[in-house]
Amino acid sequence: MLEPGLILFRAGFSQKPTISLFPEELAHLRALRLSKEETIIQIRDGVGGLYDYQFSPLSKELKFLKETKIHKETEHKTIAIALPKGNRFDFFLQKVTEIGLDSVVFLVFRHSIRKEFNLERAEKIVKEAAAQSKQTVLLSLSIETAADWMDSHKESLVVFHPHRSEVFSANKIIGKIPVIGPEGGFHVDEENWMETNQIPRLTLPGGVLRTETAGIVAASFLVYGT
Repeated sequence: MLEPGLILFRAGFSQKPTISLFPEELAHLRALRLSKEETIIQIRDGVGGLYDYQFSPLSKELKFLKETKIHKETEHKTIAIALPKGNRFDFFLQKVTEIGLDSVVFLVFRHSIRKEFNLERAEKIVKEAAAQSKQTVLLSLSIETAADWMDSHKESLVVFHPHRSEVFSANKIIGKIPVIGPEGGFHVDEENWMETNQIPRLTLPGGVLRTETAGIVAASFLVYGT
């Protein structure tokens, strides 16, 4: 069987004998100059289901060819991070998707500058990056109030902190959820909460990193392990 000419993500997709492309999917096919030839289009449901369809320029419908299920054996890998500013948010989403991270929890801290994002737009960025990097599972996204979320996950947290004496090493985040705070720093109440609850706080070697850079570093160590 030939490799798919185009990979598309449709959350919640289930196998059908024939399907039609959505207008934006067809526009993508045309942009790749594939709309005038027969090719295989693979629909991925974002949770390990891969569905191959035959595209023909002579038909408006794609015919089902085969289904493949990919089971991810590794531990679920998550980071929690303050929302990066501006277009650095897009860059961050693209890179952690390409790395193969499973989920990101965006936290709103007391000193957070950015406190919301467009989920629909963010999921579109993730789908495009996942298709380009041939991921089989889509990165999941959520946003939470930092104080409440961290309190309910305190047994699993390790905080990346720019001003602590304990230096980072990869083995210290195994089985943990790395937390990256805002560029304005943690509020004194957040610092006191971490102290009271004895949350591990690690400093990365080198200079102080931007929020999205620290997040990409955390994702890399979680996925690659070194």
